[in-house]
Amino acid sequence: MRDRRASEKKEKELLDFARVYLSEAFPNPDREGCPADSELRSLALNPRESGPEVTEHLAACSPCFKRYGELLAELKSRREAEEGLSWRRISAWSEAHPILAGTALVCAVLLAIGAGLLFRRIRIPNVPPVETHRGPGPGEPVKPPVTYTPFSLDLSSLSPVRGAEPPTNGEVRPVAVPGSSLDLTLTLPLASAEGPYDLKLTAGGHTIWSRTAQAHLSNGKTLIQLQADFSQIPTGLYNLEVQSSSGIHLIQAVAIQCSPPKSGEQRP
Repeated sequence: MRDRRASEKKEKELLDFARVYLSEAFPNPDREGCPADSELRSLALNPRESGPEVTEHLAACSPCFKRYGELLAELKSRREAEEGLSWRRISAWSEAHPILAGTALVCAVLLAIGAGLLFRRIRIPNVPPVETHRGPGPGEPVKPPVTYTPFSLDLSSLSPVRGAEPPTNGEVRPVAVPGSSLDLTLTLPLASAEGPYDLKLTAGGHTIWSRTAQAHLSNGKTLIQLQADFSQIPTGLYNLEVQSSSGIHLIQAVAIQCSPPKSGEQRP
């Protein structure tokens, strides 16, 4: 801070010395080669538009330098007076018309807020809301609701599979199962445990369909009830495997058919 003040003080002293020096060191009482007063005034008003010869003459003519300083002082005083007059006019008008002044201020604030909102909308375009639930369009096909047909399969006579290799379809007579959407009920052997069971259709060692369902007791029977869609499964022979986490493993051969079999419970 002290260094800055000392530097500013030295600069002021140097400028004052230069001003005094140029004002006295080059007397020109006959005013030889001096530019017109209009040229000095033009230099004071618009320094960039004046020719360099006028500026060079000021450095070698003390009378012209003094006159240029007087013109600068007049220009500075005039600008300060104009600024003060403008502010006084605004203050006087505001005092004479307080309601209009307040209205003008409110309008200015509202215009600023409106401009900010408009700028924000331009920068961030409105994204149309995504329709999560809509009906089909005029040209879109209407999907019919899926109807599940009740179908029961009695597995109570099956014995749990022993060993790693499941039996072939020839060992158990296949049960016809419709290749459609079924409200399927499986009856498990007596005293089968409740809980989750893994169900799957297999053929040639490949799983074609699989689901997990809960078994529960109903009127002394252990039942598994679920909805199974077999409409996309090709017709043919498959193994329906039912296995619990406790180790119960049942396998029933089934024949998926296009036409539904006779109504009633299907038994092996």
